[in-house]
Order: sequence, then structure tokens, then C-alpha cells
Amino acid sequence: MHAISLQGLNRGFGTHLATDDISLDIDAGQFVVLLGPSGCGKTTLLRLIAGFERPDSGCVYLHGRDVTNLPPGARELGMVFQSYALFPHMTVADNLTFGLKLRHVPTAECQRRLQQTSVLLGIEGLLQRKPAQLSGGQQQRVALGRAIIGGRRIILMDEPLSNLDAKLRQDMRREIKALASKLGITVVYVTHDQSEALSMGDRVVVMHQGRIEQDAAPAMLYERPRSVFVASFIGSPPMNLLPLESDGDGLRIAATRQPIALPKKFANTLMGLRPEHLTPQGNEHCPHLQAIAESVEYQGVDSIINCRVGNHAVAARLPGRVAIANGQILNLAWDPHATCFFDAQRGTRIDHPVPQIPSPSIPGRKDTSCNVAIS
Repeated sequence: MHAISLQGLNRGFGTHLATDDISLDIDAGQFVVLLGPSGCGKTTLLRLIAGFERPDSGCVYLHGRDVTNLPPGARELGMVFQSYALFPHMTVADNLTFGLKLRHVPTAECQRRLQQTSVLLGIEGLLQRKPAQLSGGQQQRVALGRAIIGGRRIILMDEPLSNLDAKLRQDMRREIKALASKLGITVVYVTHDQSEALSMGDRVVVMHQGRIEQDAAPAMLYERPRSVFVASFIGSPPMNLLPLESDGDGLRIAATRQPIALPKKFANTLMGLRPEHLTPQGNEHCPHLQAIAESVEYQGVDSIINCRVGNHAVAARLPGRVAIANGQILNLAWDPHATCFFDAQRGTRIDHPVPQIPSPSIPGRKDTSCNVAIS
């Protein structure tokens, strides 16, 4: 039995369809992240699960029970909001136990759960403070504690870390993930931050225009995106996408004279390459492309080389600091196993076998290495 089962959920606002025939099953104990740009429907989907919105059609099941028409309070789940939503006039202890008191949980049991939850979250020394006396991270821990103190098996989180600074967000990611694993709870977590999604999720559900674009483990999502949208949305910088076209007996990058060492069957496709897979240190077994360097972004552990291939932008990620001048010609190689191909018309991935690479033929090159040349 699934912890959460969504079947054909549709929800519209006027002429806009926020969720379009969404079906999704989530097993107990899974940490599932809903990821996508603003307006893709991820928060609406979370609100449908919570009961804050009612679907126009479709059903919501929690642990096998149809809760489609039940109010939020009857669904036995917890919610963590972006704004924390703490009562400013109450102490931390009162905020944590407020829901328990509404359900008439005995005082002794309230105190036991309060002690247990506060120790678990490391806020036992803050129980008599009010929210205004807490830092952002402390307020977030209280909001999280309020969601778990009732023993709910399903927790919904709507961009809970967006108000925190970068360092604290990173710390809270680890804490939330570890806490969910320790308690064995099912989490549905909404974010637009792909680094949060990839680092926290057992599964990441990428949404686009009200539909599920891809539902996969983080590694599969990154390495084998199912569509051009996922390839261009996931990754920083995103995947390079280069159109290929026929050129006599071979291929070339569209709108350029540059041949590309790939079999002709890959014509009329988009070739996808992650920036970190491009390197000036290849060999004769690697396909190559010539690119003109336009700028270098030094990021400490690595550098992003922004290049141009014809009128196509290409980014390469190289380790450490690199000395590459603007206008320098780079012969970039990559492992053919790392190549993705997409149908140029439909934008969907094509599961070609790993291409057998013919000998590279790049104008102006006298050898088959990937050495950097100066223009």
C-alpha cells in the first residue's frame, strides 16, 4: 500500500490548468521532491494533497484511504510552510503543543512529546522564548517540530528553507533529511532549487506546465534527462544542447561548417553534453568540437568556460583555475558514453546505443589529440 496515491488530479483556475492529469504513487518512508519553475503547479499539487485545494477531478489516497473530500484536519498529515506560520504571542513550547491541545491530548503526553521533540531538534533551551527572539534557523526548527510532534506519518513541506541564508540552508538540508530518515516519515517537499532537490530527494518529480515531466532518482534525472526541458532545467550550467544536421556523408553542427565525428543516423537530433564532460584532454577515440572561448567564470573548485560554436552557446566545466583567453580556440572532447540525444521536433530523449566514433576530422587539426590552440 502506498503512503500517497494521486490519481488523475486536475485543478484549474479560470482558463489556466495548474495540474493536468497528475498521477503519482509515493511509498512509505520516501523523501520525494517536487521541483520546477514558478507556475509549474508544484505548490498546487501539494495543496491538493493537504486538502487546501479540491481537485476538479481525480482522487487523493493517503495510506489507502480516499481523502479527496476530507478537510485538512482530517487527513492526519503535518505541514511546514515557507513563512513558518508561528504564533508570535506564544512561546516555543506553546507553539509546539498547540495542535496537541486542540486534539485534547492529555497534559502528561503533551509534555512527553514536547520534551522528546525539542531534544530531537536541539531546541530544548528555547522553549520559553517567543518567535521574535529566535533566529531564522531556530524558527524553522520550531515549525518542523510542530509538524512532527503529533506523530504524523506524512509531512508536506512548501519551500521551507527559502527564507534562510545559503550556509544555514545547507545545514538544514542535512538536518531535515536525517530527521526524516530517523523517524521513517514520508516527506513531500516543494522547491525550485535544484541543488536542494538533488541532495535531499530519494525521488525528484520535475514538473512543467502542470504535468510531470520526469520522475526519477536524482542521478538518473541528471545523467539521463527524459526531455529537453529537464536537460535545460537541471544542472548549473545546464546541459549543452547542439542541433545536428546531415553534411554529405557525415554530420555537422547546424548553422556551422563544423563537422562532428558521429554516425549519420544522429542527424536531425539535439546532442546533449553536460559541461563537466567536455575536456581539452581527449584522444582519437573521443568525438571533438571546436569552440571559441568568450569568458571564464572562476568558482574556486572549478571554472566555467563560456564558449561559442557558431551561434550556439556552449559551457565547459574544468577543475580549478584555468588560463584561457577570450577568443582562444578550444578543441573540446567528451566520452561518447556521456552523450544524450533528443528528438529535435518533440524534445524527447532518444535512447540510442552508445555511438561508435569514427576518426575525428576537424579543420586545421593535424593530430587526433585534444590540445588547446591559440587563434
